[in-house]
Amino acid sequence: MIKAIFFDIDGTLRDFTEKGIRPGTYKAISLAKSHGIHCWIATGRHLLEIQEENLLDQLTFDGYILLNGSLCLDGRFSTLYENPIPASQIQAMLALKQEMGFSLIFMEKDAMYVSHITPQLEKIQAQIGTAVPPVEPHMERGLARPVYQMVPYTDGLSQDFLAARLPLCDITLWHDGGAFDITPKGGSKQLGIQKVVEHFGYSPEEIAAIGDGYNDIPMIRYAGTGIAMGNARDPVKEVADFVTDPIEKDGLLHAVEYLLQKN
Repeated sequence: MIKAIFFDIDGTLRDFTEKGIRPGTYKAISLAKSHGIHCWIATGRHLLEIQEENLLDQLTFDGYILLNGSLCLDGRFSTLYENPIPASQIQAMLALKQEMGFSLIFMEKDAMYVSHITPQLEKIQAQIGTAVPPVEPHMERGLARPVYQMVPYTDGLSQDFLAARLPLCDITLWHDGGAFDITPKGGSKQLGIQKVVEHFGYSPEEIAAIGDGYNDIPMIRYAGTGIAMGNARDPVKEVADFVTDPIEKDGLLHAVEYLLQKN
């Protein structure tokens, strides 16, 4: 019996190209809730992006796993779990930015800011339908406040190179490249979901996870029922228990219907 579903946002709840919520998505969430299933967000996004860009429109959720599991909030936005990046890794990233000159975003609980604006940053933010964060000339503030995720915008770095320079962090390449999500070692959407499962007393068999990106692979593997969108990359589909249709063909609605049939 599925009691909770964890939904990725981009490419799952929300189409990258349409920049909005499809009618079938509203129906999917409403259908799940009408059957008593708790609905959670599990995203690499910051809460400010979700709210200020109105990414979820009128949809409401029971809680939010943010920044790839580094920060988990309940439906009232109270903290359930937090996992900040070690200060030594913040310092190492600042040194690397100084050395290589890429644009860098730091994400705190209540703020996100960028070192400077580059064409690479503007291009990628436009692709995901999100405004460029405010520029912070003193990125060293990240050494004095908890930072939960770092995002360098560059094609000039590899995951292996970053992993060698940031041994206490995990590095995830963005869906279409050009940027990386950098989070604490061992942190992931899966870890965030585990903390929620422990808090609310679910079992892994009682949850489902639906996503399309590389950062969704751990949670899809962990969930009792892991679902990949039809628009997902092949490595995501390979770990899923079920592959639904693409988002533009109401894949999310079909995924929820599949889960209800299982129930």
